[in-house]
Amino acid sequence: MKNIVVIGWGSWVFNVLKWLKHLDDVFLTPVVTMSDDGWSTGFLRDEYGILPPGDLRRSLVALADDDKTDFLRKLFAYRFENGFLKWQNLWNLIMFASENITKDYWKALNELEQLFEIKNGKVYPATEEKTRLLAILENGEFVIWETNIDIPKHDSNLKIEWFFVIKEEYAKILSISEKVWKKNISNFLLEQAISDKPWENKNLKNIFEETDYIIFWPGDLYTSILPNLLVWDTINFIKKSKAKKIYISNLFTKVWETNNFKLSDFLTVFAKYIQKDIFDYILVQDLKKIELSKEFLEKYEQEWKKLVEIDLKDNRIIKEDLISQTDVLRHDSEKLTKVLSKILN
Repeated sequence: MKNIVVIGWGSWVFNVLKWLKHLDDVFLTPVVTMSDDGWSTGFLRDEYGILPPGDLRRSLVALADDDKTDFLRKLFAYRFENGFLKWQNLWNLIMFASENITKDYWKALNELEQLFEIKNGKVYPATEEKTRLLAILENGEFVIWETNIDIPKHDSNLKIEWFFVIKEEYAKILSISEKVWKKNISNFLLEQAISDKPWENKNLKNIFEETDYIIFWPGDLYTSILPNLLVWDTINFIKKSKAKKIYISNLFTKVWETNNFKLSDFLTVFAKYIQKDIFDYILVQDLKKIELSKEFLEKYEQEWKKLVEIDLKDNRIIKEDLISQTDVLRHDSEKLTKVLSKILN
């Protein structure tokens, strides 16, 4: 049995899990971020104090029996279009109700896994604490909340100098302070929030000790990938793990987080926080194997997105055709799984 931990953003993780689960003799463990605060999730977090359930949903649906997957994905992704529940996501309401019925977060999650008839996987939140994101910009200003970093209210040309996951109670204090003092925030408050990190999920130590592979999936580097790592001791668990570590590179940069990043920049950010170059395999798209029209690329440039340049020569890099091209350019789940299956074997 090969144990595989998958770290990344829910939508991308969904695409790979639904294929990886068909490989022989594998057990899949997606670790998902608990820092989402947009839309329906943001409302329920503010109103009822729940943990964000969105990435849990995507992972559970991906691991579900194939006969159920398509309908479940549509059902639980459904947003009400009008009335009192307008913009509310059905899954978020179900997860909230499950916690209220069981009076226990883990029991609620286990009950839902049984409902989905998941046989070769288990989903774990990165932390069980209520957390928020904090970005310190190169000019010394800071930004709180995932939504404010993902769709910024600050100057998007400013680079993120440091990035943290902090406890929700500190975020609320800093948010008030930000409105009152702006840049003159008390260094004591900021340092306290950074040093008193949220605890990681208590199961992660054993999970990383026992896994054979850790796959870092594409996604927003700061708001989707790093939050899984930056709770209390998770980075040390990953560094100590004997598992082979696989990084799948993003196809595009993102102006608000990784503007003009090359492959080396992504790897530098990982090394900055992990304090070690951990990857055994780096999967990238071979741009020589595709033809992209000028018009196609211009469409992405209008969205301030650029193809990630492969600026390194490294024997860990595996160049393959990993994408599908229709009206959009994205990783192809089936192609990726074929490449990954060669590594896993």
